[in-house]
Amino acid sequence: MSRDFIRKVAFGLGLEEELPNDPLLWSQKQFDKIPNLIWGHPLPSLEDQRKRYGQWVYGDRKVLRNKFKNDRLKYESEKDQLRKTTGEKFFETFELSVRHTSALATDSPAFERMWQFWGNFFAISEKDFLASFSTGVYQREIIRPNMNKTFEDLVYNVTTSWCMLHHLDNAENIGPSSKRGISINSDPQEKSKVGLNENHARELLELHTVSPEANYTQEDVIEMAKVMTGWKYLWNKKYLEAGPIKFQDEYHENGPYKILGKIYDIRDYNTVSQGKELKVVIKDLANHPSTKKHIALKLCQHFICDEPNEEMMNKIIKAWDQSDGSLIDIHKATMKVAFEYGNNFKKFSMPELWLLQNSKMLDLKYYLYSYPKGFEFSGSVPRTKQLLVKRILEQLGHPIYRAKQPNGYVDLEDEWLSPELIIRRLAVARRFPEMSNSKLIYDNEFFENVIISNFDEPSNLLNLMKTPTTYSDRFVIFANSPEVMRS
Repeated sequence: MSRDFIRKVAFGLGLEEELPNDPLLWSQKQFDKIPNLIWGHPLPSLEDQRKRYGQWVYGDRKVLRNKFKNDRLKYESEKDQLRKTTGEKFFETFELSVRHTSALATDSPAFERMWQFWGNFFAISEKDFLASFSTGVYQREIIRPNMNKTFEDLVYNVTTSWCMLHHLDNAENIGPSSKRGISINSDPQEKSKVGLNENHARELLELHTVSPEANYTQEDVIEMAKVMTGWKYLWNKKYLEAGPIKFQDEYHENGPYKILGKIYDIRDYNTVSQGKELKVVIKDLANHPSTKKHIALKLCQHFICDEPNEEMMNKIIKAWDQSDGSLIDIHKATMKVAFEYGNNFKKFSMPELWLLQNSKMLDLKYYLYSYPKGFEFSGSVPRTKQLLVKRILEQLGHPIYRAKQPNGYVDLEDEWLSPELIIRRLAVARRFPEMSNSKLIYDNEFFENVIISNFDEPSNLLNLMKTPTTYSDRFVIFANSPEVMRS
């Protein structure tokens, strides 16, 4: 299954690419180090984007709404200008172009696929302009650099990141018995009382670690929320909630805590005052048997099939156990499982993956409209062609930085196989000719070469493409064939 495997774990073979002599080794070696993103200019940092987000929310909330509270038209006009100067309409498009350029130009496509998997696993849903400023750079600077560490490291760094803490409202998670909690709740002039906010604690247990498989209870969620009190941004008059993350002891609810039957009675002052209790608890959560099974299931569902068997998952869990949760070993084990079982199982591609695989195989150049010359922020909005990546993903129903729920996009066939979503793929494929490589001739011979290069059993697709078609029909039939939509 050598050629099918390249599509199963990556994006297929481009026109000038040859099948690796050892496809499994080719895929596994890509996880030994973190490859550079393919972009020709320095990329904005998390700190840069926090400040821009702060300028946006402060400018709108504290300046414009007060200054033009009686002039709606002027308010909207000034708000549009603020969008431009802060990049509120710029950076989502920019980050999507970085993502697609790197996926299609890299020599480590299996790594890029895995990065996309973790970005969806630790999703940031559509909220508070996070997609506009922060989600892309969060995936670049929090998820990607931790992919050669342990799963425990990855969970901890994601959990304590500004983007995730803000996304799941942990600033509102204040210990009722903490210094600040007692002060606020006992002050008669304070109209709003404070207490625990369970959002982040619940998602950490349900989505990011043990899953409902561990049979945790509401009491476990409450105790986890107590552990997480004090982890919040520093409030800043200039940037509001966009200040940096710092553990703030005065908001922290002290233990002991009881989570999943284990009592955490940490009395060391430095551990408590620096918020290291969270790290202690995450160590246990990240290495819990239910977490290992949960992650193995998600990896198999993404790369192999919707209903993986225990044998597949156990091979990933074994690699986890033998390496103490090394993501390098977990990723390599996932590649091996995909290689060993891929012949017997097909996986329906989510829309973005479908787009990237077609782009790779057919040498579509839509992403080059925005790479990288001329795509630097200068207080402007993206040009029409630079918006193409974002608009295609929206048309496909898969705007990847705007998941509706914290569990990201569901990676199962039933979620994407509705008539409406298939019609959207047909419509996008109808646009492929305008995105194609103008130096190529997309005739029957071209498609035959693509099929022979990318499919272990090409005969059915070759016969399908022999049907007399118009120029654009060739793209539509190829892209929406069962062979291409499932790998």
